[in-house]
Amino acid sequence: MTKQTIENYINACYPAIWINTFEENRCINALQNIAHECTLEMKVWSCTEGYLDYTNSMDDSGTGMTTAQDALEYITDDNENHSNTIFVLKNFHHYMDNPYILQKLKDTILSCINPTNYIIFVSPKTVIPIEVEKDIAVTTFTPLDIEKMGEVLDRLTKPKDIVIDPEYRTLILKNSLGLTEQEAENVYSLAYTIHREYGANAVKTIQEEKANIIKKTGILEFIPPSNNISDIGGASEFKTWAKVRKESFSEEAKAFGVQSPKGVLLCGVSGGGKSASARALGNLWQLPILRFNIGKVFGSYVGESEANMQTALRTSESMSPCILWIDEIEKALAGLGSDSSGNGVTSRVFGELLTWMQEKEKDVFVLATGNNINELPPELMRKGRFDEIFWFGLPENSERIEILSIHIKKRGRNPENFDLSHVSEATEGFVGAELEQVIIDGISLAFADRKDLSTTHLIAAAEQTIPLSSQRKEEIDTMRTWANNNARSASTPVKKSVKRTNKSTTTSTRRLS
Repeated sequence: MTKQTIENYINACYPAIWINTFEENRCINALQNIAHECTLEMKVWSCTEGYLDYTNSMDDSGTGMTTAQDALEYITDDNENHSNTIFVLKNFHHYMDNPYILQKLKDTILSCINPTNYIIFVSPKTVIPIEVEKDIAVTTFTPLDIEKMGEVLDRLTKPKDIVIDPEYRTLILKNSLGLTEQEAENVYSLAYTIHREYGANAVKTIQEEKANIIKKTGILEFIPPSNNISDIGGASEFKTWAKVRKESFSEEAKAFGVQSPKGVLLCGVSGGGKSASARALGNLWQLPILRFNIGKVFGSYVGESEANMQTALRTSESMSPCILWIDEIEKALAGLGSDSSGNGVTSRVFGELLTWMQEKEKDVFVLATGNNINELPPELMRKGRFDEIFWFGLPENSERIEILSIHIKKRGRNPENFDLSHVSEATEGFVGAELEQVIIDGISLAFADRKDLSTTHLIAAAEQTIPLSSQRKEEIDTMRTWANNNARSASTPVKKSVKRTNKSTTTSTRRLS
């Protein structure tokens, strides 16, 4: 939410506003500017200092009022005769489980309407019990954009005359999106302390620190670039689709009229390469990946789950363009339709996700992966949510040879020294993860024989493996039937026969009785 939106709330005389943000100082500075522009007084309360007057530094009447009860009673104190004043309450979420404080807050909000006072809560957590949820407007404070990040970087580098290559500067700023001002200053300082310059190694350090920072939320996890698209065996259709859309997020593409991809759903047999493809896509497109753990969204307070969902989506938008990866989405939405809590929290959170997916304006590419597509709600599969639904099935003979070759190369061997056609025949029905395990087990067998790895070892390893396609044949057959009608093959496309109906050219004659 922008500073202008908060100002609109104040001009509309909203008596109570809750601003969700980790950037307390930056938010209060923005509120101070709003107070100045609207000719309002402003007092800021904390449990350590009581009220500090940001308009008149000589007014110390609110200092020492460090309890939540004191904070609310000061607002309604007739002796103070407050009017046209913004009261900022910092981290008030700690007191929202106290029945007396809740009723006192409700009364205080009502008393702010006539003298035109405003209560603004600034907190990193939205906690609004049902008693006051109709009385408080909830919003969020806009994270730093790439221009503001540049100003933070300049504050550190210009005094020391540090010159940064434009390419690395752009990478540094893009990898900083989603961080608070303080976090950005910290990672910039750390990168320079370690490397004494802002180059490729500094970018890597910033990515690693950002991964640690985002991981602390418990909801999002930053995934650094790892495997390349060439590390994926098979899946030729998906790889072609990904390469065609590689530049779709660029300004040049937008000027040409190209619409940025919305998202893709990768479904199929477990171990079929969906997660590896997700990681490779981020590397190919040179976009950061945020792995979204929807299960960690749900909280115990009214509105907490929805607020957590908003925080996750807002963080992803602040890092746009980026990839939001929802792994094993069918497990994340397992409670949908059977919400035992009785208040439909799961349905509301899911509904918020669907609405955001449909209406989002930022370049956040949603990449969902799932195994059992029969458990996915039909609303998720509707056109407009995803650009494509790809099915990762059992690899064909040529794909198995490609996958085996990739994993043999990774382990320092030459694929041409093996009869991979023979190994491929022995591994019919194996998924990519099982093929990799054949190589791993084959190396173990070769080491036990004190011999170099050979085709014989790989065949022996394959014969010891019971593939998933044998263990769960009926389930996979059902999924394959669904995919034939509802998804696009990630491998070589299957040509569907088109039934043609021959229309008669004879004109029928109507009979009159």
